[in-house]
Amino acid sequence: MRNFRTLFRRELATLYYTPTSYVVMCVFLIVVGWLFWILVNYLNAPSKPIDANVFGYLFGGTFIYWMVVAAVTSALTMRSFSEEYRSGTIEMLMTTPVTDTQVVLSKFAAAQAFLMIMWVPTLVYVYVLSRFTTVDYGVVAAGYLGTFLLNCMLTSLGIMISSTNRSQFVSFFVTFIGILMLFSLNFMQDVVSNRWRVVYRYASVLEQFNPFTKGVISSQSVVYFASITLFLLFCTIKSVESRKWR
Repeated sequence: MRNFRTLFRRELATLYYTPTSYVVMCVFLIVVGWLFWILVNYLNAPSKPIDANVFGYLFGGTFIYWMVVAAVTSALTMRSFSEEYRSGTIEMLMTTPVTDTQVVLSKFAAAQAFLMIMWVPTLVYVYVLSRFTTVDYGVVAAGYLGTFLLNCMLTSLGIMISSTNRSQFVSFFVTFIGILMLFSLNFMQDVVSNRWRVVYRYASVLEQFNPFTKGVISSQSVVYFASITLFLLFCTIKSVESRKWR
């Protein structure tokens, strides 16, 4: 446990001392703030129902949300292992008394912690909106939980891809495309037979995330995100272990 905490602090410090992370954070907050402003103005129109909930749109209700999540996750995970391979520090790291599992989990936990810290300032939107209207805190809580689970899955995917090559650019590009392909499963339901439609509906990230946007915490969705996250982390550990035999 001590080794894990040391590795976690090392990885989190690396993210904080990397200019790219601050650029990603600033762009993220600007885009999310701009999206919030657009949604408030849109839902303030007389033609919209009074009970329309802005947070239902903010969490997964727009195309911008999914593109931001994909880009931010890809940018923060692209260097996790690729930079270690390129600089040669992975050999030094593996000679220390730590396990491959501890290394992988520390990188995953640090990236996830940084992502969650990025979302903390958005709590200001909840406060601002609560001063002028009634806020459905169930939707807010479910939206943040769904975002956390989604980020876990996408972070584990990004780290796994980063563990397979030395190029940060390749890691970013492949992760970003892979995330978009996961998102596109929702639209594949319209072009497959009825037999496969159920499979694609269950595998669709957007379908599994949808209950959270309505304030519903679905056990099926929680199991979906958690199981894929664990599987991808397992694949990452095996990928790191396989380098010892090359």
